[in-house]
Amino acid sequence: MANTTIDDPGSNEAIQVDYFVSRRGADAVVAQEVANVLMDAGYTIIVQDFDIPHTANFIVAMHHALKRCRHLIVLLTRDYDQSDFTLAEVANFLAVAARAQGERRLVVLRVDDYEPEGIFAGIVFGDLVGVVEPQERKLRIIAAAEGRSTTAPRRPKLFENIPPRDRNFAGRDSRLADLHAMPLDSDVQPGPSQTAIHGLGGIGKTSLAAEYAHRYAGQYAGVWWAPAEQRTLLVASLAALAGRLDPQLGAEADQEKAAKAGLARLSRSVMPFLLIYDNVESPETTRDLVPSVGARVLVTTRWTDWGGQAAELKLDVLGNDAATAFLQKRAGRNDMPGAKRLAAVLGQLPLALDHAATYCKLTATGFDAYLEKIDARIARAPKGAAYAASIAATFGMAIEKAAAEHKAAETLLGFLAFLAPERIPLDLVDDDIVNEDDRAEALMALSAVSLVEHDALEDGGPAVTLHRLVQAAMRARLADGGAAAAMVGRTTSRLSEAFPQEAYQEPKYWPRCAALLPHVMVLRERLSGEPGSWQAGGELLHRAGGYLLGRAAFGEAERLLRESISLGEKSLGGDHPKVAGRLNDLGLLLWEAKRFAEAESILRRAIAAGGTTHPEIGSFLNNLGLVFQATGRFAEAEPLYRESVAFGEQVFGREHEEVAIRLNNLAGALMMQAGRNAEAEQLLREAIAIDERILGRGHAKVAVLLATLGNLFASAHRYEEAEPLLREALMLGQNTLGTEHPRVGNRLYFLAQLLHATGRSGEAEPLLRDAIAIWQKAVGPEFTDAGRAHETLAQIMLKTDRPDEALAEVQTALAIHDKTLRPEHPHAKASARTCADALAALGRGDEAATLRARYGLAAPATTDEQG
Repeated sequence: MANTTIDDPGSNEAIQVDYFVSRRGADAVVAQEVANVLMDAGYTIIVQDFDIPHTANFIVAMHHALKRCRHLIVLLTRDYDQSDFTLAEVANFLAVAARAQGERRLVVLRVDDYEPEGIFAGIVFGDLVGVVEPQERKLRIIAAAEGRSTTAPRRPKLFENIPPRDRNFAGRDSRLADLHAMPLDSDVQPGPSQTAIHGLGGIGKTSLAAEYAHRYAGQYAGVWWAPAEQRTLLVASLAALAGRLDPQLGAEADQEKAAKAGLARLSRSVMPFLLIYDNVESPETTRDLVPSVGARVLVTTRWTDWGGQAAELKLDVLGNDAATAFLQKRAGRNDMPGAKRLAAVLGQLPLALDHAATYCKLTATGFDAYLEKIDARIARAPKGAAYAASIAATFGMAIEKAAAEHKAAETLLGFLAFLAPERIPLDLVDDDIVNEDDRAEALMALSAVSLVEHDALEDGGPAVTLHRLVQAAMRARLADGGAAAAMVGRTTSRLSEAFPQEAYQEPKYWPRCAALLPHVMVLRERLSGEPGSWQAGGELLHRAGGYLLGRAAFGEAERLLRESISLGEKSLGGDHPKVAGRLNDLGLLLWEAKRFAEAESILRRAIAAGGTTHPEIGSFLNNLGLVFQATGRFAEAEPLYRESVAFGEQVFGREHEEVAIRLNNLAGALMMQAGRNAEAEQLLREAIAIDERILGRGHAKVAVLLATLGNLFASAHRYEEAEPLLREALMLGQNTLGTEHPRVGNRLYFLAQLLHATGRSGEAEPLLRDAIAIWQKAVGPEFTDAGRAHETLAQIMLKTDRPDEALAEVQTALAIHDKTLRPEHPHAKASARTCADALAALGRGDEAATLRARYGLAAPATTDEQG
């Protein structure tokens, strides 16, 4: 479309140009860019900056320009929207355009990160904000001018944890295009839409993924960024995502279950989600955590061979031209020869380029002057280490600059160097690290040379983030000065002090633990090689293991607890009270995981190491009692519980929550012995009263006591008293522990037993199946309670004339009890009796009689086994 003319319905003047470009507050360069793009496309243009002489009467010139143009292009900024003059200009054009029967059009290009309101909110035809690739800008300008709306889609509502956009991002537009197209071009079919961006550290993998997230966010239902250095951290992040997708999943204690449930929910989305797993060590990290539908997964990694599990995008250093342009843009200098020389010395590595340019800009240093300083540093590096040398030299200069600005900057960076790189809570930096007066200035000095960036925690608390290679350079610097071991010790001690000790039984501390866990997992890798940190490290891993145990993450909790024991034995000795306490907690974990034989062995070790004078000996005896009770040795459990209560009274006094839980356990052992329900009830009522006074009725510990009392009433056929207690205990457990915690499975089972006993088997059956499913996921299928649930299901099926199904369920129960209990145990006998009943119902009386004889069961009183 060229320079055609039509009669202007609002004026006697003929239209002489296609577009008039109007701006206020926008860079004149953008106006010239728009003009050049449209003139290259064959359109005619008036630009107020260039086509209205300074000597002209501006108001009159604008009046004639608006009359002569077919269409008005507004470069929209906040200033433009808030100016009475420009709004009058637009209003006058719209009034004329309204009489042109669609022949004249207002074109709005957004060039400032500003959300328009009023008349502009509905007529933004194009968006140039954040668009840096020239071809993409050209396409958007032309499309907007021709009335084809290309406004970039707004970010989805869920856009979490994404690093801030790098406004100096350059030289990677073709790789972004490749990345966006990869799921369509991938040979990985069928399978998950997973793309691995791999390359050297500092090559720009994370920056590329972040730019992709910002640029293409509008094409996804949501975007979630997950740190993934270790599987534990990835699981924790995906569990947080699950909580955002479904608040009920946010209450789930077991993070791996929550994570997988959240990923499963993504399949329901009409649009796919974008998940970014940052810094994955190997494909094993993401095992079972890549949804097959509903999401695209980007992985940043140094791992080069994904063996068909993902499409692969290898990232190399920038080309020389791109590196040269980047240095000049980032430093704000026009020195192409100097930038080209410096880019070559730095190996065109984006991270090194960025920090060198930042340094040059901050200190007004020329590229050649910087090159002189860094050349000597690189020359001292070992041969063949040019990549590492350029990184170390670049960061070394930045660190020295920050330290010169403030003496505490280097100390602060040393502390940060041994933690996870993302979201380090600033409250970890106490006076023992850097005193309060120096803290803010040290942070300013570090951020000024781009060594750290300000960030925020989930709760809004202040945090900082830094690159892993900055940390590596700082650790090397400390090692060269012989100060690394001391800093590891200070960091370990501080993190140990900050990690809540009570997290095992107190879900209110879990958010704080979740924020600190990534830093524990990173520091953990350095503890075994630093003898001076063994003592504090053992305590840190013990606390973190207790948190994971509370969340029923048994595998990871066990690893941390065993490592804490090992560090304690090396630093304190095997008989130290702290080591005994950690053995006790490991025994508790093994009991919760239904590994009773291992639990008994570990707990006996704890008791032997602690001796009768250990302040926690009562807890040791209590936990061994739990193992005896779980394996049907009630007479052996009772004296341990009584001794445990006595020790608790000596240490805490009778009115204490620790004594209350031990009274609960003693009552449980009494309930399993004939004629002792009255004693048990009295102890339980006392325990509930203690905890209600101290903790309140809604506390998780009170729920344990309510469940035990409800079971006691149910066993005594006091069903009307039992049911409300069991329902309250279940509700409290779901609220505090989540819907898939193994303790919640126990309470589902207890309530189902009551419903079955009161003739409501239809309600009981789904609860039993839910309980079994929870236990299978958490601790595996073969333990006593699961056997009891299968046996109860078999009873229900016999009553509803389903003997084939009943036999299958009870045979499962009997197999479990044969492995976990002695033949004379009441649960084993109950399973054998129900199995015999199922066999008899199927006409297999001989097999039923043999089974009864093997378990010492009496024959049915009203019929023989032949039926």
